[in-house]
Amino acid sequence: MSGARAWFCFPDMARVSMCVGVAVAAGLVPASARAATVWAIDDGERIGQAAVGSALATGEGNPVWRPGAPIRLFAMRDEVVAFQIVVEAGAAPLEAVTVDVPPLHGERGGAIRVDRFVEHFFDVTRPSSANGTDHCIGWDSGSGPPPGRYTGVVPDALIPVELAPGWSPWPMRVAARTNGVVWVDLTVPRDQPAGLYRAEVVARAAGRALAALPLELEVLPATMPAWPVRTMLYYGRGELAERVGDVDAAERQLWRLLHAHRLAPIHAVASAADVRRQLPALDGSLYTKAAGYEGPAAGEGDGIVAVGMYGSLGAPTPAALASVAEAADALAAPGLFDKADVILYAEDEVCASPLGAAWTAALARAPDANARRVRVAWTCDDEPARQPVAVPIVGAEAYDARAAAAARAAGKDPWIYGGRRPAAGTLMTDVEAVSLRTLGWIAAMAGTRRWFIWATTAWYDRHPSGHGPFDPFVTAETYHNQDGDALMGDGVLLYPGRQRDRLTNHSLGFPGVLPSIRLKNLRRGVEDAGYLS
Repeated sequence: MSGARAWFCFPDMARVSMCVGVAVAAGLVPASARAATVWAIDDGERIGQAAVGSALATGEGNPVWRPGAPIRLFAMRDEVVAFQIVVEAGAAPLEAVTVDVPPLHGERGGAIRVDRFVEHFFDVTRPSSANGTDHCIGWDSGSGPPPGRYTGVVPDALIPVELAPGWSPWPMRVAARTNGVVWVDLTVPRDQPAGLYRAEVVARAAGRALAALPLELEVLPATMPAWPVRTMLYYGRGELAERVGDVDAAERQLWRLLHAHRLAPIHAVASAADVRRQLPALDGSLYTKAAGYEGPAAGEGDGIVAVGMYGSLGAPTPAALASVAEAADALAAPGLFDKADVILYAEDEVCASPLGAAWTAALARAPDANARRVRVAWTCDDEPARQPVAVPIVGAEAYDARAAAAARAAGKDPWIYGGRRPAAGTLMTDVEAVSLRTLGWIAAMAGTRRWFIWATTAWYDRHPSGHGPFDPFVTAETYHNQDGDALMGDGVLLYPGRQRDRLTNHSLGFPGVLPSIRLKNLRRGVEDAGYLS
């Protein structure tokens, strides 16, 4: 191969390393004879633990790297881009494996921050399905992935190297003929000068160099919009309290994590006290350098408030109306009605419910002026223009651009929720890694203002046929329902940093949550929409 270079080496045997490295790049050394193979890939692949010998390692079909060339990426200012480093062991295991990536520097100065994560593997033993069929609530019959294509031992949870525990350690141990994978985020500051930035990625085993891969990032002379598309992701405060503990600290860390991915947590409120607790995230003060935040969309509030989440207020009784008025007054005082979507979540997926019309009428005649500013929303797949609420939230599979335009002409604000193939990507782990990118793409192209994801911390499979409390680092099957659906990963986009209830064997002792590969791809789709805009 012209221009081949030693892309893994043994520094104590320099001449041998050069010969072996060139031979491997040229395809002259069989995979079984290699001590290690180190290669790079972008953020759109999920590399299985046993998926050794991938064509991507030769550069075939690899969009960011090939042997003998740098890892090449580009980004706007105020954007986060990512890549992965795969360390593939040969016939012998590799001990104490590290991947070092220093901050990137360019001719015009300004370092670019690097964050590294150990990719944690778990076993997806069967595909998502409804009663063993080829369909489920994540995809229609014939539109799902080929059965078994994405099962096996695969990664999803991303553990910061600084927090990596003994059961998913850093430095890594890579068993013979398996992969260890490191995820790398590069955060470009908003004031970063445009230009080319470089660093060198060095992989080592027990202190011995395996590879040195040049890294190049081109920073473009443009800035990523703070919110290319809007989202709303539900998390369970009760689930945080029960599983992680120290709920106020865990909640704030969750808010910061989602915000750093340009994703908005749903701020559920039912009182003035709820508003006060969440005010720093709503007015943006939590996301400032003074508050210790350095990341995208600095100073921007999350922009979404839900009163009575999932229909928890029930009917518009005098007591319920008083709660809405109290919360609305607390939101109005700092001017949040001008900075956020404030909705009353009247009902969930029951189009025949009278609560949508009842709350619409009750708020229209409410004596409190701020309560009258709250818009009624619910989830329902009926034609949005005919729904009795101001914000009809329509499932992805039922969303129609022409029907949405008619609803807007009628004064309504239709949003989208969920994800079901073939209409949109889906939330499960047993699909392509890029599946959730499609949500940002579709939202931008369809012109919908907000996309709703029903759960991120569903660590308690509460259906009678489910697992009950489960360990998401081990159990891939997260969701069951009365229709026979058994789903992999649905409802779990975040992993608990601490497990204190019954699952302490896999606890990091960290009072917060961890991201997933799926969350990173959801971010990528949102940022892709920034390029479109």
